[in-house]
Amino acid sequence: PQQPQGAAGERREALCGSLYESVKESLDEGFRELEQENQRAEQERARLLAEARKAAAKVMKDAEMQAEELRRDLDEGRAALERERAAMEEAHTFQTNKVLLNVGGHRFETSRQTLVSVPDTYLASLFSGRFELASDAEGAYFIDRDGAHFRHVLNFLRDSGSFKLSSDLTESQRDELRVEATFFGLLDLMMPGPYQTQERVGQSLLRGACVDGTRRALETAVAQARALVFEMGSTTPFLAEEVQDLRWVITDRVVNGSPVWAAVDGEYFMFRNSTQKLTVGFEKHCVEGSNCGYMINMEETADVAAPTALPSDEWVSCSWATLASHYASARRVGDTPWAYVPEMRITAVHGLDDGEPAMAAALRQLAALAA
Repeated sequence: PQQPQGAAGERREALCGSLYESVKESLDEGFRELEQENQRAEQERARLLAEARKAAAKVMKDAEMQAEELRRDLDEGRAALERERAAMEEAHTFQTNKVLLNVGGHRFETSRQTLVSVPDTYLASLFSGRFELASDAEGAYFIDRDGAHFRHVLNFLRDSGSFKLSSDLTESQRDELRVEATFFGLLDLMMPGPYQTQERVGQSLLRGACVDGTRRALETAVAQARALVFEMGSTTPFLAEEVQDLRWVITDRVVNGSPVWAAVDGEYFMFRNSTQKLTVGFEKHCVEGSNCGYMINMEETADVAAPTALPSDEWVSCSWATLASHYASARRVGDTPWAYVPEMRITAVHGLDDGEPAMAAALRQLAALAA
């Protein structure tokens, strides 16, 4: 009976020892894993701390660079502001000081405000402050123009809104003044003519022809610019009163490649139709550039010549534009209802003369082509 109890005790002791070893091994394994986890956590903390320090260093560097740029921009802005302030002070001094002029030996005293009061002119450009001007020993700026007429230019600049040219000027004096006003870029403002708008159209046509450079374009533009305003009618009773002795003025409208002329105080237009013929009709005909109308010049004008350059015996009229007493016996264009207008008169009233700058330039180009 005693022996079995000893064996059982040994087995219990062996079992307890086995359990202890097993538990101890498990605990040791757990401690090892915990230690490894702590090491990994420490490494991750160290990595995150290093990255944070690196990021902070970059932020600090970027902030310092931005601060430096801001300081540099601020310094540059202050320098630019100082330069502008100095320039404004200089300009203010230039503006408020009186200006002495020596125009062809005639001396004038005025202010910069007066000289630049009309933009896009010779004097406004000269005294804009963009150019370094040299004065004489007395502080006067020399302008090599006719001083006898410059007082009119200066008086216009001083009071352009109510300026009126003296009626005491002779026609020759007015011609001389036109030359001076043209030089200073003030002609249209100082001495506006009744056909100022038409002159600008003519100048535009001439400048365009000079750019084109061909003989045809130049000759056509010259003819048109010489016929900015003209009158047209039959010298013997033939045309109806509505279309007889009308005055025509060139416009800035273009139909089928040709300028349009409009009747003064009327509702008629002269335009180039689709068959290259100059036609007289109403607004609707002009807008469409159609072949409908009341008078037509039968000459096909591929060169888009001016009305004054067309043959006067090629004008025809319809029954509406013709006196009833003359229409029945008039010579017709074949079997058509168009009747030839006898003794048609076309008289140029106003055009650009050969000395006008745009006309002179076009004539020089024509002469060069002919050489």
